[in-house]
Amino acid sequence: MIIGYFGVCFSVKDSTSQSAQAFNAYNVLVKREPKYVKIDNKEAKDEDGYGNYTYDLKSYDDAGNEHPIKFMGMGKLKQGHFLKLDTKGSYVYSYKEVFKKDMPSDVYTKLNL
Repeated sequence: MIIGYFGVCFSVKDSTSQSAQAFNAYNVLVKREPKYVKIDNKEAKDEDGYGNYTYDLKSYDDAGNEHPIKFMGMGKLKQGHFLKLDTKGSYVYSYKEVFKKDMPSDVYTKLNL
C-alpha cells in the first residue's frame, strides 16, 4: 500500500487534471516552489461562464525546467504579462505579476521563444 501511495505521488506531480492538482496540495514527494508563465489569452477558456478564465500553459521553474500548469485567473489576465506562480507540483496556491528583473534570465528567455 505504501509503495502504491509513493507511486501515485510520483506519477501525478506534473499532471494538470483536477484530481491530480488536489492530490498535489498534500503530496509529500513534491516541494513548494515558484514557477513562471507568460499569459497567452488564446489558451484561456471561460469554463464556468462567470468570467473566471482557466489557463493551460507551459511554466518554468527556477532551474529552467518546463512543466505543464493549469490554473484559474480571476477574470481575463493581461496578454503577454509574466506571472510568478506559488506551486506545489501542479497545484497553484497563488499568482502575482513579475517583471524581467524578478525572473531568472534563462526562464525569461524560454518564455519569450
